[in-house]
Amino acid sequence: MNRNRGRSFRDFRCLLVSLIILSAVSATPAQQEQTPPQGIVTDWSSHHVVFSNPGTVREAMAKGKLDEWSQIVNEPRYRMQQIRRGVPIDATGLRIPLASDSPDNRPIDPGPDNSPLVRLRPHGDWSVTVSATNGQSTAVDMYPAKYSFSPISAPDCVNDFVVFPVLGAGSATHQNLIGMNNLYNVTCTGTVPTVLFAYFVGTGQMRTSPVLSLDGSKIAIVESIANGSRFHVIKIDKSGNAGCPNATPCNGNAYNRPAVPGTHNSAVDTRITLSGNVTLTISSPFVDYKNDIAYVGDNTGKLHKITGVFNGTPAEAAAPWPVTVAAGATLTGPVVDPGASKNIFVGASNGNLYCITAAGAACATASISVAAGTTPGAVVDVPIVDATTQKVFAAASNSTTSVLTQATTSLGSPVRAAMGVSGTDLYDGTFDSGYYTSVSTGHMYFCGNLTTAATPTLWRVTFNSSGTMSSTNDGNSFQLVRTGNTGTGSDCTPLTEVLNTGQGKDYLFLAVKNHGFNTGTPNCANLTCLMAFVLPASTFPTKPNATVNTTLGTRGISGIVVDNVSTAAGASQIYFGNLQANTAVQGSQAALQ
Repeated sequence: MNRNRGRSFRDFRCLLVSLIILSAVSATPAQQEQTPPQGIVTDWSSHHVVFSNPGTVREAMAKGKLDEWSQIVNEPRYRMQQIRRGVPIDATGLRIPLASDSPDNRPIDPGPDNSPLVRLRPHGDWSVTVSATNGQSTAVDMYPAKYSFSPISAPDCVNDFVVFPVLGAGSATHQNLIGMNNLYNVTCTGTVPTVLFAYFVGTGQMRTSPVLSLDGSKIAIVESIANGSRFHVIKIDKSGNAGCPNATPCNGNAYNRPAVPGTHNSAVDTRITLSGNVTLTISSPFVDYKNDIAYVGDNTGKLHKITGVFNGTPAEAAAPWPVTVAAGATLTGPVVDPGASKNIFVGASNGNLYCITAAGAACATASISVAAGTTPGAVVDVPIVDATTQKVFAAASNSTTSVLTQATTSLGSPVRAAMGVSGTDLYDGTFDSGYYTSVSTGHMYFCGNLTTAATPTLWRVTFNSSGTMSSTNDGNSFQLVRTGNTGTGSDCTPLTEVLNTGQGKDYLFLAVKNHGFNTGTPNCANLTCLMAFVLPASTFPTKPNATVNTTLGTRGISGIVVDNVSTAAGASQIYFGNLQANTAVQGSQAALQ
């Protein structure tokens, strides 16, 4: 009798898990189009929507949270995150974690607790000039977008490509969007990289980050124009005959200037002038892949919604959209929680973090002050949401202190941790590998300031078992620039982490504007001021700061995206824009190839 009940329960559980798997592939036509058999997208949103360990199906059932668990494991960004982190994916494209998983199926441990934090010196594999004008590459705090056909296998020289927005205004002689394939030294042949396209997409600037469709065929991006910014969806022409950057010959092509999408090529540019003829300068579009919807904020405090982004006809939604979130304020990019709340979060220049429902209404708690205190400073970077723990993060300064804030996805129970004094712009932090395995063993690394001066400094905070952040940093700090190099001229870039399972290392990348260095002669070869660390589980850096490049000046670099975690030679890379040299850059993840 007991054995029969046990067998019946096991049969029921297997049936339930099978139904959950089927739910991943029995999607709407729009979802099915957006789910290719292979390939992942890495873009700005990869840093802002994260998923700590959702646990096993058994644990979800025991907690009565099977629906929330199913939503997470069926979310495209969760599946792409798991592939990047080396977690096996089954034939449906879905990873079902079970309690019986062997250690070989879990993410690689970043290292023993007593391992030193190793400083590496990355090298540049290539750089491509994207503008003849100083300061015109991908903007600070914005990101390239990378499509990898098979990120854990051999690199694909044809289908893998990277897209860089260009800060300068578009013209007949100046592209404002450029894409490249044939990316990998050693593996690929001929000139590396190859210009896939160089587009003149209107006379505005591409000041924000692009987003790729899941099959890598389309780009969503905003063209920044004073009192007339436009949302674009561009179907890419991958024929190799879609223009060249500036007046420089490329690919042996005599057509040495940017191409207009649809003119002498098969690209299609669908554009929408955002309602109200608004200006937009720092809000990248966020695409909800499951519902084929994009959200973007403007400089008047309104949040816009665009439907039919990749699988239909793009159109701006009618009332109540656009929604006034913070009248007169400049909004950051928005981020949508794909977990239980489905809320939309956005920061603002008035120092607040806002919450909006999917219906376009203010949440019950509409906003919180990020830094609190006197004279709150602007939130300049997109919030980060952990869909598993239902926590959201944002950063800002007040008149005295740099503050990292965490709240629930209903903006309840805010926790604020001081990260030194105020004085520099505050961009993303990033989680280490331990956080994704078990939140209480992980950390968020964050670039704030010294406790005595506006000098960029690396800090770290811990979490309890429910993912609630400590209200203080853990006491460790690491000065990132030479003494006396203070103020906004020395801002950190956003921090980027990647668990390279092929190498068994957890990497942290960051850069500092205006070349920071404690002692000796700055020397950072081809990677400007980029610093790379291997993160062990709990120790903190005690070595001198990484070297830097004296040619970086005060302009800095963009955000960094990573691509593969392949063991193939030359296949695991990072990408960013160098604003001083006006270049798009690829570098080795650890100079190990």
